[in-house]
Amino acid sequence: MRNVRAAAVPQVQLVTFRIGGEEFGLDVFQVHEILRYEPPTAMPKAPAFVEGVLDVRGALVPVIDLRKRFEVHDLRYDDDTRIMLADFQGERLGLIVDEVTEVLRVPETAVNPPPGYVKGLAAEFIRGIVRLEGRLVVLLDLERILSSQERMQLLFSGFGAEDEDAGTPAAKGAKG
Repeated sequence: MRNVRAAAVPQVQLVTFRIGGEEFGLDVFQVHEILRYEPPTAMPKAPAFVEGVLDVRGALVPVIDLRKRFEVHDLRYDDDTRIMLADFQGERLGLIVDEVTEVLRVPETAVNPPPGYVKGLAAEFIRGIVRLEGRLVVLLDLERILSSQERMQLLFSGFGAEDEDAGTPAAKGAKG
């Protein structure tokens, strides 16, 4: 009977990862795949936290360093550093993180709204906080990682939906 009750509670699946020693999570359905870190090709005039572009099986994917975005100053690249490919507003986006830790299944009731005292830029990124047996996992709102102005900067830097076709002028300009 106990297992039946546990199964009836709505669950949320999260991909958890570390940035600067803190644990974060994204909905598993937003994460397409996880790659070992490889340096992206730098793009001129991109925002400081945009590392560049990565060619993933013929598609150009902009790569954001979440550590820079969250103003973490220890930016080591080691064997644990990963690039998570996530779905962002209908496009693929690469996210550099210190390490991916696990896929976690939690009851929806474990997701709490962010505290009212979290203000400013950080509050915009946070969808909720998951409490689990002595752990806190900050659940990110991926749709808010970039402001509309930053999104426009990416588009004008050569990134965009049309880049997936390597033969388009935008893709040729982004490569070269």
